Amino acid sequence: MDNNLQIEFKLNNAKKFAASGKYLHASQLYKSLIEDFPDNSEPYFQLAQLYQDQNLSKEAENLLLSYLVGHPDRIDVIIYLAQIYLQSSKWDEMIEILSSVTPAEDPISLFLIGHAYFMLEDFEIAKINFENFLKFNNEPELFYETQLFLSKIYLSQNKFNKALEYAKKSEKFYSNYWEVKFIYAKIYLSTKMINHAIKNIETCIKMNTANYKVYKLAGEIYYKAEDFIKSEEFFIKSINLNDNNSTELYIKLADICIKNKKNYEAVNYYDLTLKINSKHKVALKGKKKALSLMKNQNAYNE
Repeated sequence: MDNNLQIEFKLNNAKKFAASGKYLHASQLYKSLIEDFPDNSEPYFQLAQLYQDQNLSKEAENLLLSYLVGHPDRIDVIIYLAQIYLQSSKWDEMIEILSSVTPAEDPISLFLIGHAYFMLEDFEIAKINFENFLKFNNEPELFYETQLFLSKIYLSQNKFNKALEYAKKSEKFYSNYWEVKFIYAKIYLSTKMINHAIKNIETCIKMNTANYKVYKLAGEIYYKAEDFIKSEEFFIKSINLNDNNSTELYIKLADICIKNKKNYEAVNYYDLTLKINSKHKVALKGKKKALSLMKNQNAYNE
């Protein structure tokens, strides 16, 4: 049996073992192929995938790095390793491994580097890479996902017209994706187009009802619309889904409670704020006011 047939035979057997859950047998076959044919990348790819299927990302990373020691110019292996780093949120490692790849060799490197810098909140470098990626690549899903990333970046920079422009472009592919509606709602809230913000956040909630950021934004929008009943409802939903709430949220809830003449609840929210920051000036002043209102209300009732 010649080498190619031998490799194909063992690869097929390894796939069958993996498909039936016999990971040890599959792994042994892949390792024997790697030992016998160290220049062939396919056993490395398939064994790396087998490791991934078993949540053994570190083993997959080390395996591909060992191949790259002897084959540093294999762009496909570099890209695959970068994607594993992405799944493990290893942003610095992604950037480092992709630094040697030029857009001409594989433009997806620009997208992956942009993604890494976005997650590191270095939005300016992320923007440069994403915009360069659009010049090199028209592959539909990544093309529109890039537009979505750019919309988020411009929104973070308070460049609302550009954010809206890219959100509309991304919507051609992501018309039923909740995050597009979420971005629209944030843009319209920031530009004081409250009715448009309400329309989009309501659509977003219908698409994704279990996200504390969505509920928090809904609370902020209805707060601006002076619909304090709905604002309180959504702020509370947001709190129930997130243990790490900000003093800003408690202060707004306290303010809403005062507007709705629920002074006792307002005091409770100010107390929650003071647990986070005992010297919070707005909370200290607000609690004093709420206690005074409670006292006056009790006196009136008597």
